[in-house]
Amino acid sequence: MLDKEEIGKRIAFFRRERGITQKELADFLHISYQAVSKWELGKSLPTVEMLYEISRLLHVTADMLLNENEWQNRGISYRESGLDVRKLYTLKKKIAELCSKDDVILSADFADACLFQIDTSGMKEPVYACINCVPGSKEKLAKEYGYNREICVDTAVNAMNYILQHGMKPVLLKAMVLCGNYSEEQLFLMAQTFRQICSRNQVSFAGMEIAAQPVNFTPEEYEISAFAVGVQEKDKVLTGSRVEEGDVLIGIKTEGFAGTGYPLVKVMLDKKPELYHAKIDENNFFLDELMRANTAFTREIMALQEAGCLHLALRCGHALLNKGDGRVADRQGRLAMPKWKSWPAMPEGLGGCIDLSDVPVLPLYRFLFEQDMIGENVFAYHFNMGIGMIVAVPEKCVKDAMEIIGRFSECWRIGRIEADDGHKGEMFWGRGQIRWKR
Repeated sequence: MLDKEEIGKRIAFFRRERGITQKELADFLHISYQAVSKWELGKSLPTVEMLYEISRLLHVTADMLLNENEWQNRGISYRESGLDVRKLYTLKKKIAELCSKDDVILSADFADACLFQIDTSGMKEPVYACINCVPGSKEKLAKEYGYNREICVDTAVNAMNYILQHGMKPVLLKAMVLCGNYSEEQLFLMAQTFRQICSRNQVSFAGMEIAAQPVNFTPEEYEISAFAVGVQEKDKVLTGSRVEEGDVLIGIKTEGFAGTGYPLVKVMLDKKPELYHAKIDENNFFLDELMRANTAFTREIMALQEAGCLHLALRCGHALLNKGDGRVADRQGRLAMPKWKSWPAMPEGLGGCIDLSDVPVLPLYRFLFEQDMIGENVFAYHFNMGIGMIVAVPEKCVKDAMEIIGRFSECWRIGRIEADDGHKGEMFWGRGQIRWKR
C-alpha cells in the first residue's frame, strides 16, 4: 500500500531542490496549487499518470517518488556539481604520460604522492631544498588575456631560480592547477609547457595534478603552483661566506618581467588604460613584453659552480637595488617595507655597489620610464631593469665567468663588492645614473 505522507514529502523535497514553487508545479500540471499542497501534506495522492508527469518535471524517476528503497539510496552525482569525472580522468591519464621517464621518478600517479629518489652517491653531505611557488600578481592578467603558457613558464622558473640562488641544482618539479571546468585543450597545453621548461633545464617532471572544483571556480578561472626539489653538496651551498671585497658583480638578463613588479605596473595601467594596447617600439606591444616568460638560470649557475668561480647568486625578483633588510626607498628616499632577512646573506661589513651607468636600458624599461610616473632616482628600487640574477665572482674569474654565462644568456658587468662604509644595512646600493638617453 502506498504511503501518502512519505510520497508527499518526496514530492516536496524534489520540488524545492529544483527551485519550483507549489503554484509553478501546479501550473505545469494544469491543476490547482491546493491539489499540490494536499499531496505534500499527505492528504491525497496524484494519479499514476500524474506521478509520471511529476517525475518528468522534477527530473527524477517515478520509483524515486514511490519506492522507499530508492529514496533511501538517493545520492548526489559529481555531474550535478558541474564536473564530468570521466573527461577529467581521461585528461589526467593523458597528462600523466608527460611525466619524465627517468631514474628520479619512481611513481607520479596523479591520484597518489610522488615517489622519487635522488642520486647523491657522490656527495658526502647532501643538502636538500624544496619550495612551492605561485605566479603572484601576474596571473590575473595572464588569465584575462590568455597568456597561459607564459604564466606556467614563470611559475616553474621562479621555483627553479629560488633553488639556484643557493647554488643548488633543481632536480624535480610537480605542477598543480585548481580550476573550474577549464578548457581541456588549455590544461593539456599548460602541462606540456611545464614539461618543456623542465626538459630545457634537465629537471625531472613529475606531472601536473588537476583539482577541478566547479563549485569554487567559474569555467574561466584557475590557479597554478609549482613544487620543486633541489640538492647540493653541503660545502657548495651558497651561504654568502665566500663573498670577498673586490668580487665583481655580473647581471644576467631575464627574458621576462618580474611578477612582483606587476602591482606597480597595474597602477600605471589603471591611470593610463591606453597602455594595454600601446607599443614599446615598431614591432612589440607593451602587454606582450609585460607578460613575456622569465628565464631559469640552471645552466648558467651550474656551469659557474662546476668552474668553481661562484661566490654569490641572488634573484632579482623585484628591484635591482634592494636593502639588505628587505626595505626599499620610497619617493622621498625614505626606507619602507618590513624587515626581511635573505639567505644567502652578504657578509658583515660588505655590500654590492652597482654602477647604474653600466646597467642596460632595455626597451620595456625605457618605455616604463618614459611614462613619467616613477622618478629617476628610485626607478631601480622598483624594477630589476631586466636583470634576473646577479652573481658575484672573483676579479680573476670575470672573463671566464662571462664567457660561461654568455653561452646561454646575455650578461653585463655591473659593479663590485665593497666595504659598506656609508651604506650600513644595505645589501646593494647604486652609484652614478642610469643612461636613459638614447
